[in-house]
Amino acid sequence: MRSISIMTILAAALLSWPGADARGTEVDGTIKLGGVIIDEQAGDLSAVQETYNLEEGFSFTQLRLNGNFDPKTYFSLDLANVNLRNRRGEVEFRVPSLLRFYGRYDQWRQVFDPERTVTSDRKDWRFGAIVTPKRWFTLYADYGYVSRAGDRLAFPVGTTSVFGTRYDYALHTFRVEGEVHQGPRTFALAYDHSDYRDGLSEVADRKGFVASGRVFTPCRFDERLTHFVRAAYGQSELDYSGLDYTIQNIQYTGVFGPIYRVQLRYSFFANRTDDESTELKTDDFRHDVDATYFHRYGSVFAGYGYETNDDDRSLTSYNLYTVGGSFNYRQRVNAKVEYASRNKKDLEKLTLLKDVEASRLLAKLTVQPIDRLTIGAQAKQRERDFPDIGVEAEGLSANGFARYEYEGWGSLGGEYTYTADEYDDLAGDYETESHVVTSRVVLDRIPGVRLGGGLTYLDVGKDLDIEKSIGFVEAEYTFREDYHLELKYNVYNYDDYILLDRYYTANIVWINVAYDFRTP
Repeated sequence: MRSISIMTILAAALLSWPGADARGTEVDGTIKLGGVIIDEQAGDLSAVQETYNLEEGFSFTQLRLNGNFDPKTYFSLDLANVNLRNRRGEVEFRVPSLLRFYGRYDQWRQVFDPERTVTSDRKDWRFGAIVTPKRWFTLYADYGYVSRAGDRLAFPVGTTSVFGTRYDYALHTFRVEGEVHQGPRTFALAYDHSDYRDGLSEVADRKGFVASGRVFTPCRFDERLTHFVRAAYGQSELDYSGLDYTIQNIQYTGVFGPIYRVQLRYSFFANRTDDESTELKTDDFRHDVDATYFHRYGSVFAGYGYETNDDDRSLTSYNLYTVGGSFNYRQRVNAKVEYASRNKKDLEKLTLLKDVEASRLLAKLTVQPIDRLTIGAQAKQRERDFPDIGVEAEGLSANGFARYEYEGWGSLGGEYTYTADEYDDLAGDYETESHVVTSRVVLDRIPGVRLGGGLTYLDVGKDLDIEKSIGFVEAEYTFREDYHLELKYNVYNYDDYILLDRYYTANIVWINVAYDFRTP
């Protein structure tokens, strides 16, 4: 309970803010209590990720607060599953144009084995503040804490991993940035610090920092040209051995509009990584140029990029091409077509994959024939070829969706996705094909009652044979204006027809009673 206790203390601190006058404070919120019932039948309890983090039993499901101390001071608090291990929370305090403080917490469980005995607990904290003491100056500060603790699954099963049977580590991150802005011009300095601590092996402990500065400004001589420059320097060091590596990089982006409706852009990036443990210096350079022509009905664009990577042992280069266009008509029709390719050349034939050729073709369309109806479709063709090692991979995905909304009645939506992937290497061919169907319906016609339901169905075929489905129905009944009764039922199902012991079925019911409150 320590995590949510801290959130609750923060909420109490907000409510006792020096400017908070009980007569002027306005608060509205929700208190929700309930329970979760779980019935599982499985040969593999790790088959369905959506149920990893569900907890059975009585639940303090939600505490939500929104309010203000005066017309210029706002706060909010949202805590979920307060008494359970899958709890989470958010808190925020705002004084517009002066201060914003925020905090977030999330805790969940990860499962690794069929018996659900090899698990880990994961916790993420994030706190930050944005302060604007002057109109021309803003200060950002952010602190994060991530912890992972649990069992380690060995491979093959029954052996002991060289890394042991458990892991327990925490990562602390901190960032502070000051930004000065005057009109369209911005100048900023930032400092990022990270500290990794392994509770089981001090050999892995490490810390590092990155100091950076950036400038954004229109050109002094021609305001059609804008410049963005960022430079950074950082170090990372292993505490136990004293080994470290250093990074240095600089990037520049210039955007130029020489004539009406035409935009030209050039980007340059250079980075050096100096690794003391391997005595290798890796240099990365990248140049990108692109041009876009804008029209009232859309745009066309094309770009080219060239990249090199030199790490003292191997030298590789990359050529990147992009071309495409978009079309829109009165917000009723939106379409886009784009082709991109990335070709890698291993000039010394020393990398593992050597030459690589990859490409992608994307097309999508969205149509809104009437205000209530939206229809869309998307198709993507992707290919990857490794000629030096005799491997090819290609895939196709297609998607279509529709959504219909009728005010006072509800909404109805559906989506279908098809994917097909084929892999060809020296060991043989491998193919997969999948169909995914999702649907959702919401009914608001009955006063005080909200009904909903939906289904997601996945079928993976060819060299795999897997079916997975998630269905749900839910209802909410409001009485005496401020009270709600919520019921929800989910059924999860998973079957692998090749691995016969990999199956899973779960029936889960949520029951909650909620009360909405507000102060005058």
